[in-house]
Amino acid sequence: MKLTQAFVKRVKCPPDKTKVEYFDDELKGFLLDVRISGGKTYYLRLTTQEGKRKYHRIADASVLPLEEARLKAIKLKRSIEEGKEVVLAPQEVESKALSLLEFYYEHYLPYIQSHIKSWKCNDSTFRIHILPALGHHELKTISKAEIIKAHHTLLRSKKLKPSSANKFLTFLTHAYNVAIDLELEGIITNPLLQMKVAKVNNEKERYLNRFETQALMDAVTSSHNPHLQYIIPFLILTGARKNECLKAKWKEFDRINKLWIIPTHHSKTKKKRHIPLSKELEALLDTIPKTSPYLFPSPLTKKPYANIYHAWFYARAKAGLSDVRLHDLRHTFASTLINNGRSLYEVQQLLGHSTPRMTQRYAHLSNESLMKAISCAGKLLE
Repeated sequence: MKLTQAFVKRVKCPPDKTKVEYFDDELKGFLLDVRISGGKTYYLRLTTQEGKRKYHRIADASVLPLEEARLKAIKLKRSIEEGKEVVLAPQEVESKALSLLEFYYEHYLPYIQSHIKSWKCNDSTFRIHILPALGHHELKTISKAEIIKAHHTLLRSKKLKPSSANKFLTFLTHAYNVAIDLELEGIITNPLLQMKVAKVNNEKERYLNRFETQALMDAVTSSHNPHLQYIIPFLILTGARKNECLKAKWKEFDRINKLWIIPTHHSKTKKKRHIPLSKELEALLDTIPKTSPYLFPSPLTKKPYANIYHAWFYARAKAGLSDVRLHDLRHTFASTLINNGRSLYEVQQLLGHSTPRMTQRYAHLSNESLMKAISCAGKLLE
């Protein structure tokens, strides 16, 4: 196509791409680089004697009109073809400086999609918090001071919790480490290398007592979701994570050796886990209809449920437990075991935690247990 000033003014980068190059038919190698960030730059692309493509930056399209940029490219091309030494101004260097936005879509997003299971959370953090603050800045020029300022702005926001604001820092720390590993030009050090993230107590102490558990069990029996009456007690009896439960298959249950073998691809820690089948769990398994390879297939897709939040919200509200999260059932499982004298090591193994530190947050003793413990001191005065 022949580039025109009208086209240069109106063209935008498609939303599914990070940049697009539009070549000019009038001058071979002359192109307009249009980026998702909104930036537009003229380049002259030539092929060296070694067969490598080399970009020469001509000008920012918002500064220099098209005809002047084309004329400048013609002169540059003629000088190169005549073998004259061309000294480029600092702004005309060959490399295209990546903005944080371009780096994210070209390099970082593909990386986390293949390496991080919860990459959608990272994507949300970028789009909601990082893109508005730093997205259009050049990756290699973003300073520690700019990052701290943006982070403090998030912390001052009443709509954002400190734990969510800290994700801003952990995201950028990892993003720069990936950029360094990829050996991207200009990225030598991580500006957040020695940055300390403020500690946040994000541990919620909520677990169900016997009466609340019974109220919940009564509520799930009338759920519109035919499997909720099995899923909830399954979570309570196993302490499993939601996805481990929803993706469970019948073939994973060894009824002879009384084990549920959770495969590595369903485990958060990427390690195979063995959960013993209690008599209560075996009784529950015997009541679940076997209509699919999965324990809990969706009636619509015949595959595991993507989520059960709607049914869960309705059931917990009916039970008067609107503050209870699905993950609190795992919390309840761990607390119940510890309150009944089981060790942290045993609970750690059942929960599938890689370190005791994660299990420690579940070691909550009920008031009844604390009263029994403190009563021991009274025996000294008897």
